[in-house]
Amino acid sequence: FCAIYIDKYMMNREIGFGRRLLQILEEEEISFEHTPSGIDNMSVILESSELGNKEDAVVDRISKELGPDDIAVEHGLALLMVVGEGMHYAVGMAARATQALSEAGVNIEMINQGASEISMMFAVKETDRKRAVNALGHAFFS
Repeated sequence: FCAIYIDKYMMNREIGFGRRLLQILEEEEISFEHTPSGIDNMSVILESSELGNKEDAVVDRISKELGPDDIAVEHGLALLMVVGEGMHYAVGMAARATQALSEAGVNIEMINQGASEISMMFAVKETDRKRAVNALGHAFFS
């Protein structure tokens, strides 16, 4: 996977910013996996093959049309999901997962929990994928 990171001061006050970003991807015929966001930043997680040779064109369009303060593309990410209906009522699930990854020496590049609280997504370096999967497996199934 790869991620496009976009930072813009007061992005949250700019009506339609997210829609315009996703419209650029739609017009370039690129689908996405997740769009974690904060007040001043937004990330788009994509299959690396989706971006392909369109990376420069997409980054250029985002820069020109949305005027971000900063934009970066990171390659070589792996997405890990912790999923379960019981997670909604279990206290400390995120703490358990992050502690397991930390103890395994795996840096979390990004974390996202859906509003339903039945899934958490972790982005880690592809090189840490196996270690991360083993750590989460031990934390939740041992």
